[in-house]
Amino acid sequence: MDDDADSSLRQAMTRRLLRRSVTRGEITLPAVPGMLDEYVQTCDELFTSLGVRFTAAELAHLRTVIEGQVAAAFSASPRSDIVITYDSPVGLTVNYHVTAKWFTVEGAYDNWVATREPPLFGTEPDARVWALAGEADSPSTFPILDVGAGTGRNTLALARRGHPVDAVEMTPKFADLLRSGAQQESLDVRVIERDVFETLQDLRSDYQLILLSEVVSDFRTVDQLRGVFELAAHCLAPGGRLVFNIFLPRHTYLPDPAARELGQQCYTSIFTDAELVAAVAGQPLELISDESVHDYEKDHLPPQGWPPTSWYVNWVSGLDVFDVPREDSPIELRWLVYRKPER
Repeated sequence: MDDDADSSLRQAMTRRLLRRSVTRGEITLPAVPGMLDEYVQTCDELFTSLGVRFTAAELAHLRTVIEGQVAAAFSASPRSDIVITYDSPVGLTVNYHVTAKWFTVEGAYDNWVATREPPLFGTEPDARVWALAGEADSPSTFPILDVGAGTGRNTLALARRGHPVDAVEMTPKFADLLRSGAQQESLDVRVIERDVFETLQDLRSDYQLILLSEVVSDFRTVDQLRGVFELAAHCLAPGGRLVFNIFLPRHTYLPDPAARELGQQCYTSIFTDAELVAAVAGQPLELISDESVHDYEKDHLPPQGWPPTSWYVNWVSGLDVFDVPREDSPIELRWLVYRKPER
C-alpha cells in the first residue's frame, strides 16, 4: 500500500476516533457585540476540532444565539461575559448552551477586594495629583474632592499633608477601607458613599482641586464625561483646577465600536478629541495641561513607586485592548488639567 493510501486510512481512523470521544467544556469570554464574528469563528474551530462540522444553517443559528446573549450582557454592564458550555457525546453532534453573566461596576471592584492582594492600585499618590496639590500655599485652606477615591491612595496622602479631603466612592468595600484608614490616623477626610452624579447638595463649592484618577476609564458615555465638567464648573472655586486621566487616540486613530466595547470590558473606555471638546463645551473651564500618564508618572514618582502595579504600564499604554508593542498602541492614558478662571 502506498503512502497516500496509508495517509487516507489514517485520516479515516482519526474520524472514527473522534466520533467515539466524549467531550465537554466551557468557554468564558468578555461580552463585546462588535466582535460577533470572532465568537462564531472560535466556536466553529473548536467544534471542528472535535470532529463536528456545522452546516451554514447551524452556524447561522449559533450566531443568532450568541448575538442575543452578548447584547444582553454588554447592555447590562461593561463587566460582563458570555459563557459557552458544550458537550459532544459519541457521534457527530455537539450540544451547546450560551448564557450571559455580569457584575455591576461596584460589584466588580468588590470582587477585586475579595480576590486580590493589596495594594490594589499602588502605594504612592499619583505624581500629577501630588504636584498640583503641592502648589498650595497652605494645605489647610486648599480643599480637595477625590471622585472615585478607591482605597484612598490619593485621599489619605493628601489628608496627611493637611488638605481637607472629601472622598466620593460608590464601591462599599472601598468606602469602608477609606473610612477605616482615615479614622486610624485621625485625618480630615469625609467619605461620601454614592455615585457622584446623584446630587451636588452635599458637596462644597470652593474646592481648589477636583481629581478623578482611573475613573473616566470606567465611563460608558459622553454624557458621563460632560457630567464631570458640569460638576467641576459648579464645585470648583475660581482659579481651582480639575485633573483626570482619560484614554485618547494617538495620531489619527479613530476607534470603531468593537474597540470601544472591548475597551469598556478592560477598564479602558476610549474617547475621542472631538467628544472631549463636545463634553466641555459651554463650561467655564480651560485646558491648561495635557500629558502622557506613563511618561509623567515614570518621571516623577519615587523609584520605589514605579511602576505602581504589575499591570500599570500595559494598562496606561492601551495594551489591555491592543496586543501590540507599546510604541504601536493607537491609544494611551493622558493627564488633562482644566482651570476655572478667576471671576
